[in-house]
Amino acid sequence: IMISNPSQKLIDMGYDHSKMLFYKDTGEISSEVWDVLLYQILESDPATQEQFYQAHMTGDYDTKQAFHQHYFPQTNVALQNHVGTFLRDLEILSNKGVGKDIADHPRLPIIMQHNEFVKQTFLTVQAKIMEYA
Repeated sequence: IMISNPSQKLIDMGYDHSKMLFYKDTGEISSEVWDVLLYQILESDPATQEQFYQAHMTGDYDTKQAFHQHYFPQTNVALQNHVGTFLRDLEILSNKGVGKDIADHPRLPIIMQHNEFVKQTFLTVQAKIMEYA
């Protein structure tokens, strides 16, 4: 999840490029991803968003988990949409490399290999998300 200009509160919630993680082998999603997604979903209800933020900032795990359980359907759909959009975009980008001359594009094989690695990771994440649904 990439946010171009995160607010201080989003950063406080755990937004950091190094923490927005999906785990390749298991498809697990870092807690920071769930927290940031839910915080964004709650933008339409600032009072509830602030309650969630305060629970996070004070380490009130039980209240934070209650928010996650209550809003899980919305958070899960948001994550499904993100992963699905990313996979479609990656497919479009990967297709641009098909049929290109490696002599003209010497780094293309490594780019295509990287894209396949990322695709497999996101497919694993997608499968994990479907388990949650």
